[in-house]
Amino acid sequence: MIDPSHLESQPTGTDPMATIVVGEATLEFTASGSGATVGYVAKDPRTGRFYRFGPQEFHCIQWMDGHRSLAEIHRQLERDGGHWTATDVLAFAQELTKHHLAAVLVADDAPTDDDATNAVVEQADCLPAEPQQRVTGTGQPSLISRWIRFGSGLLSQRLPLVDGDRVATRLLPSCSVLFSRLAMLVWTVLVASGIAIVWDHADLFSSEIRRVFDQQMWIVLAVIWCLLKVVHECGHAICAKRHGVRVGPMGIMFFLFAPLAYVDVTDAWKLIRRRDRIQIALAGVYLELGIGAIAAWVWWLSPIGMTKHLAAQIFLVAGPATLLVNANPLLRLDGYYVLSDLLEIPNLRAQGRRRLIAVIERVLFGLPIPASALAGWRRDAALLHAFCSVIFQIVWMTGLVIAITSWAKGLGIVIAVVAALLWGLLPLVRWAHKIWTIQPPEGWILNVYQRRLIAYSSLICMAVQFACLHTSPFSRRVPVVVRYQDEQIARAPVAAFVSGVFVRCGDRVRRGTLLMELDQPELIITREQWLDQREVALAKAIQHRRRGEIAVSRIAQDQADSLDRKLAELEQQIESLRIIAQRDGRITSPATDRLLGSYVAGGQELLRVSDPQEKELLALVAEDNLLAYQTAALGGHTANIRLRGGVAIETPLVDVQPSASRQIPHPALAATVGGPLAVQSIGAAHTQTLVHPQLQSVLPLDVLTSLKVQSGQIGRLTIPDDRTLISRIWDHVRENN
Repeated sequence: MIDPSHLESQPTGTDPMATIVVGEATLEFTASGSGATVGYVAKDPRTGRFYRFGPQEFHCIQWMDGHRSLAEIHRQLERDGGHWTATDVLAFAQELTKHHLAAVLVADDAPTDDDATNAVVEQADCLPAEPQQRVTGTGQPSLISRWIRFGSGLLSQRLPLVDGDRVATRLLPSCSVLFSRLAMLVWTVLVASGIAIVWDHADLFSSEIRRVFDQQMWIVLAVIWCLLKVVHECGHAICAKRHGVRVGPMGIMFFLFAPLAYVDVTDAWKLIRRRDRIQIALAGVYLELGIGAIAAWVWWLSPIGMTKHLAAQIFLVAGPATLLVNANPLLRLDGYYVLSDLLEIPNLRAQGRRRLIAVIERVLFGLPIPASALAGWRRDAALLHAFCSVIFQIVWMTGLVIAITSWAKGLGIVIAVVAALLWGLLPLVRWAHKIWTIQPPEGWILNVYQRRLIAYSSLICMAVQFACLHTSPFSRRVPVVVRYQDEQIARAPVAAFVSGVFVRCGDRVRRGTLLMELDQPELIITREQWLDQREVALAKAIQHRRRGEIAVSRIAQDQADSLDRKLAELEQQIESLRIIAQRDGRITSPATDRLLGSYVAGGQELLRVSDPQEKELLALVAEDNLLAYQTAALGGHTANIRLRGGVAIETPLVDVQPSASRQIPHPALAATVGGPLAVQSIGAAHTQTLVHPQLQSVLPLDVLTSLKVQSGQIGRLTIPDDRTLISRIWDHVRENN
């Protein structure tokens, strides 16, 4: 991530063209563009910030030496063929003082000119502000400013760790080749082939990616992320140094406790060629994607094991994750600066948001839209980017704040309150104050802006009251799956060979029909051995009793009785080798006849017997939905059910069973096969269980509906929501973070 802290105005610069020294300030200027599009970039060495000026602005600032008044500067510009009015000169001077680039000296004598604008211009002399001088105020900062500064420090902290220029200098000789044309060609082939490998083996790769949710792998994933981000930032630094740019500090920036690596390459804006600046901005993503492509090849060539899994995780972090975050143009990271350069719109976010606010003020209050520094399609592009970035950042920031609140508890709540004040309430109050103080057009009796502001505020208050007090108009969703009613699932009682299969898939059978026979010779041999031992024990018991040895006879008799019990259990196992239909129905297991002669393990499913006319719905009720579900069931509510495939069903609700379970009740419900329930692997055998315990409710279906749906078909059941709207929104955001 390129450090964006110093890029208030994004210039497109060249090699140093001029240095202007006025008073105690030194501004380094560089030229940008050519012909009619020439511009100038000024760097303030005191702050490290860059500012963009047009030709007329550059010509104007050359005359601001602290000795000429603004009126004299205006007259000089007119003599030089400029087209600025006195108001334009004054506005430009105000903009310079706003950014602490100039200070205004007011003359002691009062103006005598009748023209108010010229009077103000005559009074003002300009010179650059001294480094310690506060142009916009005097004395100590206000209490509000102190609290704003404290809150901003609580939300975002930057921790420089190393000198980026020194690191880049040491790495440049060995790593500069990575940014050569040949290396870029190899990179293109490598990344394309890596994407092709993952695309062609999407199913196998997806099974590896799902293990990212395994808590045992989180530490490994964190280490991988840290190493890749170090490579990412070194990529920015090396590429910048390769183009002769001085690199600033490298370190970690904590934004809402979320660690983000950064490197300061602000001086990259002085480069003349746009492609060089874009290359520096994309250098980190460039290296990470290359590593991700190598990881894809390692995953494909490695045997099943830890190496294969780690390669999949590296690809995930270095590929899709870095594209989603670092290359995202809606966040002020690498992708944002690349987009700004491609569109040739300096300070894209600021200009776009000013335009967006102006459009909102036009729609809501009828205020005129001020002239924009952009023209044509660039003005619309900046507006579109501002709209999309605001929506994205609201969602992203809200999710991040809620995640911090859930993790840090009390401190998280403090962070959330500070964030809401700084990012929401304070800007809103300032904007409302701006609208409130706007004077209405001349001749208007009432201030229409204040009336509209009051009306909109009232509507917002009513909406907040509705969201906090009224029940949500939306519904709760409960996952459901279709299954056969009273289905017989025959499993192998012991490990055995299938010696006979007497049915096929689709055959209709009656209760008591022999379906399959298994053969386990060891059970027969064991039975014969135990029968012999039983006969011997009975004979010994009789002999000892005849001799009067009652105690010894009793021991022998107990051995015979124990063998009788074992034989009874063994006979049950042998009898269970004959698979009998326990109900009338139809064989629904495919390819049952292929089991003939095969070896099956104990507990392995052999076949299923069910009736297609008898199906039911299994509803999985989470604990947070329990109260609403029970209320709907006791009230006789008819549930609306929609299954995948477009089938809609209405059925009365039935109360839930009393106990919750983490066992997966039906394979189709697991998220690993596209179901709605999150699962996790436990133990060395990677046994899958539900992440959250679920209660079950069985809803019967009539014959016509049973014939219309298929077993294993999943869907959702909707019931009325008993939460307020604000509670529903809070729960939804918390569940997704």
